[in-house]
Amino acid sequence: MKSVKKTLSVIGNVILWLFVIFAVFVTVLVFSSQSNKDGISNIFGKSLITIQSDSMKPTFQTGDLIIDQVLTNADKTTLQPGDVITYYVDLNGDGISELNTHRIVERYEEGGYTYYITKGDNNETNPVNDAPIMHTYVLAKYTGTRLAGVGYVIDFLQTSTGFLCVIVLPLVVFFLFELYNFIALIIRMKGGNKISKEEEEEIKKRAVEEYLRKQQEAGEAGQDDGQ
Repeated sequence: MKSVKKTLSVIGNVILWLFVIFAVFVTVLVFSSQSNKDGISNIFGKSLITIQSDSMKPTFQTGDLIIDQVLTNADKTTLQPGDVITYYVDLNGDGISELNTHRIVERYEEGGYTYYITKGDNNETNPVNDAPIMHTYVLAKYTGTRLAGVGYVIDFLQTSTGFLCVIVLPLVVFFLFELYNFIALIIRMKGGNKISKEEEEEIKKRAVEEYLRKQQEAGEAGQDDGQ
């Protein structure tokens, strides 16, 4: 029975620490996105991008999470047709630039700048090419790694509600639980050094008996010396 409890305890601790590692990763991801001037995460040169539409279907679709390589200024001018890139563009004509991920179909240079013409792989939603974009608006290049549906989870975790409910509150509960276990351990250790009244009386009784025995032995030794 003890071995089963010990095994379950080990499994529970492993699960808890895996969650802690996951929570730390999400925290780094969130703060990396907020602190980066480009508005995307940058973890060791990699960025996690959530696909927001089916414009690249069947390559990937809404809710997928893709891993991009963040590009340097020099890299941004060396991209070629066939590369899938993430860049900023005003998609709705409202004057606000948004992230978009499409495939390069053509490139050209003009006035010292490199321009890319892109297009979504989904011919139904993107029957024509996109407008040319300057290389300075390009942020990252698709590495070929896609996690289907995971983007929904990451997007939720990056909201205030998701971060609080899934990361902050469980972490607080975890650390309170560990604190409780630590305090309980201290109490058990201190309690282990205490003795009951019966044990205390028994120790006193043995001490008295030992004292009387030694006194008796000393008396007998004195008598022998006198003889």
